[in-house]
Amino acid sequence: MFKKIQNTHYTHSTDFDFKTLCVLLHEEKYALAIERIKTLALDIDLKALLFDQCSYTRNIVINNKSYWLGLLNWDKSATTRIHGHPDRAFIYVIKGWLMCKDFDKNPLTKLRSSTLVDGACQYSNGVKGKMDNYIHQISAIESSLSLHFYSDNPARGEIFDF
Repeated sequence: MFKKIQNTHYTHSTDFDFKTLCVLLHEEKYALAIERIKTLALDIDLKALLFDQCSYTRNIVINNKSYWLGLLNWDKSATTRIHGHPDRAFIYVIKGWLMCKDFDKNPLTKLRSSTLVDGACQYSNGVKGKMDNYIHQISAIESSLSLHFYSDNPARGEIFDF
């Protein structure tokens, strides 16, 4: 049912300071980070991003021991599996419309749904060292581009299936 997600390393065409952006997000200075993301959004060459029809791709900007930063390129109707994250998670929609369904773990129960459109963000702070924080599923209502920041590699997040 779910396709294997394609990953690629993203190289930006300008000298945008991604490390400073990550520090701002890690320190929870979201307003300052969002201003930088808005500047970044003006420079992104969408044609340079990996795209997968009927799915989404991870265009990885930074992946180290301190954090993970990537641009996710979504085709309309692309959906993630229900999954958890490390203690810090931040999503910013650069363009498009995403639906986010949040879940409780025990038992796996849908809590709420929210929509994220151009310029909207969502973040969570959970338990350090756990990979089952902020359990959710994201679906693209339309083709979208979003920036994601995590305090660890999101591919290590726990997967949940009904």
